[in-house]
Amino acid sequence: MSVAEARRWVIVGAGPAGLLAARRLARAGHDVTVLESEDRVGGRVSRIDVDGLELDAGAESFATRGGHVATLVRELGLGERIVAPEPRPAWVVTPDDAYPLPRTGWLGIPTASLARDVRRAIGWRGALRAAGDRLAPVRDVGPQTSLGELARDRLGDAAADRLVAPVVQGIYSRPLDDITLADVAPGLAEEIRAKGGLVRAATARRAAAPAGAAVQGLVGGIATLTDALAADARAAGARILTESPVGAVERRGTGWRVWSEGTQHDVDDLVLAVPRPIVAALVPDVAWAEDRQVALVTLVLDAPELDGAPRGTGVLAAGFESGAKALTHATAKWRWLADAAEGRQVVRLSYGIDTARDARPHALADASALLGVTLRESQLRDIARVQWHDSAPAAVADRDPVPGLHLVGSAAGLSGLAAIVADDARSTLGA
Repeated sequence: MSVAEARRWVIVGAGPAGLLAARRLARAGHDVTVLESEDRVGGRVSRIDVDGLELDAGAESFATRGGHVATLVRELGLGERIVAPEPRPAWVVTPDDAYPLPRTGWLGIPTASLARDVRRAIGWRGALRAAGDRLAPVRDVGPQTSLGELARDRLGDAAADRLVAPVVQGIYSRPLDDITLADVAPGLAEEIRAKGGLVRAATARRAAAPAGAAVQGLVGGIATLTDALAADARAAGARILTESPVGAVERRGTGWRVWSEGTQHDVDDLVLAVPRPIVAALVPDVAWAEDRQVALVTLVLDAPELDGAPRGTGVLAAGFESGAKALTHATAKWRWLADAAEGRQVVRLSYGIDTARDARPHALADASALLGVTLRESQLRDIARVQWHDSAPAAVADRDPVPGLHLVGSAAGLSGLAAIVADDARSTLGA
């Protein structure tokens, strides 16, 4: 690229999407400045200190689908850090029941409907009802079809409420009936029609996934990825300024003016890599302020009764008034973390919340209920809470809504590291 072709860019947000964009643009020869409001990079893929342990503040694993994250990890020289979780089942816990999540399935849809673990979860009658999906004709299924309504119609209430709902609500932080097939995956409705039902489509999706665990982690935590990504972007020439919140942006002729901490940046192009509420505050004409939030509460415990991982690597919660929707038994899931914790137990709960709720007061009681073990206040060594906005962003129709304005990551409706990295791999940003 010639000097005349190079453009000036500001990227707002130094989470994975912003750092990937910075790396891509700087490598292409553009002038790139990243503005991050926090004192560190990473966004939802950053660190938190709890009882002297450096733990992931947000994502603690990545989906293996597509292989894009693993490819990036290896590009950044971290390939030897990739690890699989311990081979223990996850559980579903309701206020009056607990059962292991069936091993064969996709998004909770049972692909072996009559298997023993499926029958344990939903009974013989529920299993037979779910198996009937293979025989029922498929009618009126489109991208905007509710997954909840479709699952109840084709699999029955037991499978929908006890298998599909806990998994899907744990991923999307929304009620099952509010999630459409388009929200889950492009082309899913067409695949259900072509394959002849939910079970056959789920079987095909599962077969297409890479062999082994559906998720993987990194020794030292997923935040090591964003640290390496920031270093690589800087090496390519990008400037990354932390503690630099953006107060306002303004369209100026063919470019943009960005104000941050008293500094004015005049640039040709602007990339927003921040949650939708922030996009709405900066450019209200192109975004709405819908905001689904999640709080993550991490507990470090002296609890030898958890050594045997009584509920496997974690729990999907259903029907808890506190708002608890999942628990990860991190030291049961990751061997490297168990070694680092030196006998301590690390568990993390996630809550779908409103802005006023503080999940800490009832986290210990929720952990006890979800793990099936009574945990006492005296066993709690440390506790930390983080809150993330825009936990399940809605899809965005136009990624470039105004000339020179580009939306990436959650600003573009993407959720999860795998989706964000895959999107960057397809990107033509700055080309």
